[in-house]
Amino acid sequence: MAQQTLTGKTVLVTGGASGLGKAIATKYLSAGANVVICDIHAERINDTIEALSVKGTLRGYTYDIAKLEQVEKLFQEILSEFETLDILVNNAGIMDRFEPVADLDPGLWDRVIDVNLTAPYLLSRLAVQTFLAKEKPGGYILNIASMAGKVGLAAGAAYTASKHGLVGLTKNTSSFYVGKGIRCNALILGGMHTNVTDAFQQGINLEGKQRMMEIMQALRVQTCDVEDVASLCLTLAEGGNSAMLNGALIHVDNGWGSVMG
Repeated sequence: MAQQTLTGKTVLVTGGASGLGKAIATKYLSAGANVVICDIHAERINDTIEALSVKGTLRGYTYDIAKLEQVEKLFQEILSEFETLDILVNNAGIMDRFEPVADLDPGLWDRVIDVNLTAPYLLSRLAVQTFLAKEKPGGYILNIASMAGKVGLAAGAAYTASKHGLVGLTKNTSSFYVGKGIRCNALILGGMHTNVTDAFQQGINLEGKQRMMEIMQALRVQTCDVEDVASLCLTLAEGGNSAMLNGALIHVDNGWGSVMG
């Protein structure tokens, strides 16, 4: 049985009804946290709540986290039931079609930036306001970034720009709130089997995808296990020795990042 290291803590995990988000939510529930998941797929939320609610207190919502008024409603739900928020995991994300800038549809650019960068900003904004309003200010934000936030050919232009932006948001947030009880880190994820590409299986740019695949094959990149990554996410939120990590860009990629530079 997992140790109840997060008893009394309230956690928000976006994209929490499938893939890595669901695995993270499961780990946090097992550690005793009150867990709120937000996902655009209502059916997935219902399935997740049915499967995981026996592990602890779990709530699920389908708000559009790229819209300010929807994020405000989500926080109203959280604060009305749990009074505060302690941990935010900005996990929700969508992939592009591996398109370079000349081929990139403006609508797809807007959607990828909205979900992968604007949403984490809106959520972090209200999370930090909540953290600072506590009698003893404090809280933790974990941003799920990507190798595409460090290099240029791990995805298309939209996804690459969005994850570079998320890295910058992590650095600024962690730097500004040093000494105020708030930490912010990011995982630089390598290959991992999740459903992030589900929405864009059609119309994919084959040249862009092939270039990325050639790099991964040449470097013999091994994918990361979702459950292992989720366990790391729990460790980072528990405090203890991990409380020393603030503003850290943590490569979780089986060494891919050390080769790419």
